[in-house]
Amino acid sequence: MLDSNNGRAELSRFAVDLVIRLALLAGIIYATLLLLRPIAGMLLWSVILAVAVFPLFAFLRRRLHLRPGLAAALLAIVLLALIVLPATVLGVSAVDTLEQYARHLLAGDSLLPHPPEAIRSWPLIGQRIYSFWSEAANDVRKLLAAHVSQIASLGRWIGGIAAGVALELLQFAVAIIVAGILLSYSERLTGTARQLATRVAGSRGGHFLEIAGATIRNVSQGVIGIALLQSALLGVGMLVAGIPFAGAITFVALVLAIVQIGPNPIMIPVIIWAWTAFPAFNATLYTIYTVPLLLIDNVLRPIVMARGLQTPMVIILAGVICGTLAGGLIGLFIGPVVLAVTYDLVMAWLTTEPADAATTARGSD
Repeated sequence: MLDSNNGRAELSRFAVDLVIRLALLAGIIYATLLLLRPIAGMLLWSVILAVAVFPLFAFLRRRLHLRPGLAAALLAIVLLALIVLPATVLGVSAVDTLEQYARHLLAGDSLLPHPPEAIRSWPLIGQRIYSFWSEAANDVRKLLAAHVSQIASLGRWIGGIAAGVALELLQFAVAIIVAGILLSYSERLTGTARQLATRVAGSRGGHFLEIAGATIRNVSQGVIGIALLQSALLGVGMLVAGIPFAGAITFVALVLAIVQIGPNPIMIPVIIWAWTAFPAFNATLYTIYTVPLLLIDNVLRPIVMARGLQTPMVIILAGVICGTLAGGLIGLFIGPVVLAVTYDLVMAWLTTEPADAATTARGSD
């Protein structure tokens, strides 16, 4: 009886100690997450960037024989230049274009070409579009004066978007700097991450860590890289052809390509406008140059994203699309990583022989 009472007392003390320890651990974790919440997005971007550019970092160290800190600083400077220079060119292009249109408007010049007569024959809306377009082409100042409130609302909306984009670019620039710091300690951090993954998932922890890293790199190359290439080529074509607001249109095309919508919604109207504003020969050349670029991502993206991965392409694409819809741009990377690891877990579970079945099989032998 005494031993039973002592056992219950020991069990009670153990339960109380366990509850206290778990409560303290939960409090520490909650306080840590609360402190990191304001910069959680930036830290997550830093980790994603560090993983994505790690092969380039290793290449610089190997070929140029640089110390980790110097190689990371050089790579961070290059990435910052890739962010700052296009943003500067976009801003300067937008300001110059708006200034030119303002001068034409003050001088009373026509800012729009007259509409083609074929628009009249469009069913239901053809005559309305033709009348509105003709009014804008003949006297755009009168049209603007009649819609001052709508134009002001549109200006505030565009200003809000511009401010948000500027804030995101600033956050992204800080994330690049932090990613450079992470890369300079990459060997130590990689070892710690492997230990943590092994502690959480056992012998397969390192495998899951490799899947996550490879998925992030392939998504960054297949989505971000192809989107940058596609939008850059589209922007060059618009600049050469003399399309107004080429910088802003290029930026919109880049965003649409990254979020998996594609640049078609913004570029098809540009092609249509080119046929109304340019001579037929120039419009034909521009169309021949632009249309293949609108399809290039459908060919290159699957090839790049599936390279070196055992996860089926449909899983990666589903993760990209669902992650973007659920978490925005950062979900673009988190979604395919989660689905890739989940797929590997399910396949490992399906291919592992149940213990009871294995025991029964050995007993029958």
